[in-house]
Amino acid sequence: MTRRNIAEQLFNDALNTIKESQGELEKTISGYTSGVSGRPLVDVIEDYNNIIVITDLPGFKKEDIKLDISEATLEITANFQEDILEEGYSYIKKERKYGEINRKIELPVRIKIDESQADFENGILKVTMPKKEIEENLQIIID
Repeated sequence: MTRRNIAEQLFNDALNTIKESQGELEKTISGYTSGVSGRPLVDVIEDYNNIIVITDLPGFKKEDIKLDISEATLEITANFQEDILEEGYSYIKKERKYGEINRKIELPVRIKIDESQADFENGILKVTMPKKEIEENLQIIID
């Protein structure tokens, strides 16, 4: 083997080691900085009978979304799993985020938990929560 071939081989080995280390470093940094974005953005809508919460969850599967509802709050938690590449494939660029996102929303009125329902279609989660009946106030005249 000539000196040039030896130098090229050493250079290629060093370059491959750097590429492998870069992938591991990106995974480590991603673990600290990602979490998908941490907080999904929501729209909270009110009509006469309902409170409706709509949030975009693109890329999530219905079974990876968990909803916890109380009379005063709605908590949305979703977990986005990292794709596992088949053998023989490697990333050239990896920017998508993975992990868990969570959002707890304080509701403007009390809701009926048992009548609430959720739909998830095309990456959009819509939670409809019927309001509890509003107690009427009675004004009492003082004698």
